[in-house]
Amino acid sequence: MKHITLTMIFEGSALNRDEKIGGNILSIKKLKQGNKTISFIGKPAIRHYLFETLKKAGWTPAKVTGQGEVVQFDITKDDILTSEELDAFGYMYTIGNQASITRKAPVGITKAIGLEPYEGDMAFYANHDLVNRGIKQGLNVTPNPYNKEEHISFYKVSFVIDVYLLGNDSWIINEKPEANGDYLKLKLPDGKEKVMSYIKKISEDEFKVQNGTIKWKKLNGDKFMINFQIGEEAKKRRVEQILNAIKAGLSAHSSGEANTIVPLFLIGGCVKVPSPVFHPYIEISPVNNKIYRVIGVHDCLNNSWVDGKVYIMDSKRVKVEEKDSLIKEEKIQTNWNDFLKEAEIKNKE
Repeated sequence: MKHITLTMIFEGSALNRDEKIGGNILSIKKLKQGNKTISFIGKPAIRHYLFETLKKAGWTPAKVTGQGEVVQFDITKDDILTSEELDAFGYMYTIGNQASITRKAPVGITKAIGLEPYEGDMAFYANHDLVNRGIKQGLNVTPNPYNKEEHISFYKVSFVIDVYLLGNDSWIINEKPEANGDYLKLKLPDGKEKVMSYIKKISEDEFKVQNGTIKWKKLNGDKFMINFQIGEEAKKRRVEQILNAIKAGLSAHSSGEANTIVPLFLIGGCVKVPSPVFHPYIEISPVNNKIYRVIGVHDCLNNSWVDGKVYIMDSKRVKVEEKDSLIKEEKIQTNWNDFLKEAEIKNKE
């Protein structure tokens, strides 16, 4: 498989709330860009919306545990073989004395940056319905008014998938793994044990497990490197599920309001280096008060990290004006399945 990057433009409305101002004003996250203020959606929120969508498509949340006052993923219960979440989004497992077992996220995500200025819009709200019910029941209640900063804007966000890192994870532990019957036992540096069933013993230091393999080698001293490797088909399936979720749109809720992160424009490509190379080029420019055109596609195509044809999906609201000519020049493609074949996620025959 090849590394993949996607950049999308979507329309959203106050999808990432910030701190309260003055006790009863719900603010939105904002940045200064040149001489204007824009709203943005942080990477943790985009990660949350993507994973919530993948959960609805069948992914299972990884188990968590407490380390003092810190909540963290429990790698004694889950790992990249059993959990798509740990595989795609990484983790850090603290084991004390400033040490930890960490995994960088193979799925990189940028902030979603607003493409239109925030002009200070604010709306007034109150719980009138509940108060009216209380009054009818004879209760002495009054409304609880509050304000919300509001901003409807186009946003730009990018994703990149490092396919070398996805499906591959390594730990350093202090003791040799034990194989007993149908079970493997790993002892973590903090003394906790991880017990896993295996399907087949391939060699003295390699075992076939569900979704992949586990093998190890002795390092200098008394330490061992444990490698978890996903099988190729399971790896392709996970990548395709992530890409399909982004293309179809993410499920999002903020402040009790249903929202969607549905691409009005999407550009995707295989890249030699896992970097969101399309992100700085793409912008939109208004044609009229309803239609926008995309700027920067030719710059994306000329980036030397791009490997092969680029996939483009636009809409009537956000259009790539030169799309037909780029199709004729065979620089872009508009068939999603062909793009997945180009990335070697789907078989070409």
